[in-house]
Amino acid sequence: MMRRSHRKSRKGCLECKKRHIKCDETRPHCINCTTVDRRCRYSTPWTPAERSPSDRSASPQNSTTAHAPTPAPTDAVPNIHPFASVEEPHSRVDMAHMELLHHYMTHNTSIYPVDAYMKGIIMPVALREPYVMHSVLALSAHHLSAIRHDRQAFYYNLAIQLQTDALSLFNSIDVGVFGDSVEKRIPVFIFSCLLGFHAFCDALSHRDGDSDTAIARFLGYLALHRGMHTVMHGYWDKLRESELQVIFDELVPRWFQVAGQGHECDDIRERLTSGNMDDDELTAAQHAVDLVQWVLDAKPGPQSRGYVLCSWVAMLERPFVRMLEARRPEALAVLAYFFLAMHHCRRVWMFGGAGQHFLTLLAEHFRGREWYAWVETPYQMLQESLRQEALDGNSSNHGPASHSEDGSCITPVPMARDFLVERPGESDAPRIAEIHLAAMDSNPLLHVQFPTPKSLKALQRFLSTHTAEELRDPTSGVLVARDPGTGLIVAFAKWDSPSHPGSTKLESGDLRNLEGCRREYLDRYASLAEEAKATCFGDRPCYRLSFVCTDPAYQGQGAGSLLTRRILKMAAADGLPVYLESTEWAFRMYERCGFQGLHSFQMDIPLTPASQSTVYLELCMACHPPSPPTGLLGMIGVGRWRFWKS
Repeated sequence: MMRRSHRKSRKGCLECKKRHIKCDETRPHCINCTTVDRRCRYSTPWTPAERSPSDRSASPQNSTTAHAPTPAPTDAVPNIHPFASVEEPHSRVDMAHMELLHHYMTHNTSIYPVDAYMKGIIMPVALREPYVMHSVLALSAHHLSAIRHDRQAFYYNLAIQLQTDALSLFNSIDVGVFGDSVEKRIPVFIFSCLLGFHAFCDALSHRDGDSDTAIARFLGYLALHRGMHTVMHGYWDKLRESELQVIFDELVPRWFQVAGQGHECDDIRERLTSGNMDDDELTAAQHAVDLVQWVLDAKPGPQSRGYVLCSWVAMLERPFVRMLEARRPEALAVLAYFFLAMHHCRRVWMFGGAGQHFLTLLAEHFRGREWYAWVETPYQMLQESLRQEALDGNSSNHGPASHSEDGSCITPVPMARDFLVERPGESDAPRIAEIHLAAMDSNPLLHVQFPTPKSLKALQRFLSTHTAEELRDPTSGVLVARDPGTGLIVAFAKWDSPSHPGSTKLESGDLRNLEGCRREYLDRYASLAEEAKATCFGDRPCYRLSFVCTDPAYQGQGAGSLLTRRILKMAAADGLPVYLESTEWAFRMYERCGFQGLHSFQMDIPLTPASQSTVYLELCMACHPPSPPTGLLGMIGVGRWRFWKS
């Protein structure tokens, strides 16, 4: 009888073989033995020229050639030998990882808000502990997903994968063998900080359309971030005497043991004092408010205030955490001030418009209930901040994003107003056509397709007639936003879906026959748009948002966002995603509503004079219906990560 082939590695260290565990074969000391401080011995001697598994993972060989015999070159260099492919997916190193490491080390601002103080400590640890290095690279990928919108999906997915690998690597370690060694807990502390920060970025990158989902996502992040208390319990004093002393002796006193001097939180302090809480809950809630007030005192605030917000969850006292987990209205009201502080720190790269988004959802959560008075003050402060931005010319629904001095992106935010959303009548078709042309006037493609005033007039008449025909069909997808004071339509949205069937794309229909239009640019655009949609969705059912147009006199006041969110709710009720093509200057509005980039397409269009040309670009985006938290937060729900389970 032939012996079955042995599939396990025969090159592991003697200690791992004795314990019947998988060895990573790193020489001179494997990770298992290094982690638990065992003497690592191999049956064969080690020379510096030998390669460890991490060295092998950098090989350009693929799986089909890794096991093939490699002929020795005539000028072979001594001690260089062929090597096999690595087994563990998380041990592969490629140029993308090199890019992330380079970005983390050389970017001119702090990707992690405490990097200015900690990078000299983090990197040596990351080079020793693979799970820390994976977490560092995950943060770098998250930052790139925020600043490189053309590859946002690639970097975001890479960030999630790297952090998943980091957790998997950590979970392979038996923390119990650390004993009382504080040195072995330093990497764990750094990892827990990085993990919490990554989870925070992951939570803020979503734009849930309803408050319940958003609150659930935030509470999932809270549970993950506070996991550090599980393994650090009883060792905080010893950590203060380690190389982390700079955190406990300098940063914590400077950033956390201070009392706010402003008055933005006076209303919530008074309400908490008169509320129905015991002494421990009141003290813990007031402490949470103190940290928020200190951030508000320094608006818009330096980078250190961003670190306070990132660490806020970890610094909360246990009684207040229990209130949040129970969704006590008093605790959620404090959370509203936390999101207000986040809005004032929106220049920190991971915040952007997240503070405005989450505070608005909380206000909607309490609207019409007695607890609304608890969040009304921060919500009014937010509105006043947005109005001031509009007056200063810093906010526009369709304008490009601005950037801070350090190059970080600042998402423009609309000044919200109470518009009336309804389905229009046929008599409203001329006004919708008027808004269509006024809103699209800044789009260069429109003037390439309809280059003369006469052709634009013909287009407006066509749009009016076409919209009237759409409105005769009660299943067609058309909504408008009206100014409640004047009754004037200020914006409209059009879409099609299985429940609101539309015709072919507008550019593919009778529009092509209008006098004076340049059909070749209509056909080219329609062809590229349909190819892009097929690439992104194929034949899968979805809502397709074809137009969201706002009268220029009303842009920046939230009408377009309001219509978009209403359509997202209808799509969520049908359990379908929403797809659209966005111009370069409008995509940020859709980002705030929860859309993410999938694809893009472009075409050359002429300029004036005709001898010149430029590239016209549109971004394909989609927003999926609310679902259980994804990324790291979704992993908690299945209880996969033993380290963070308390």
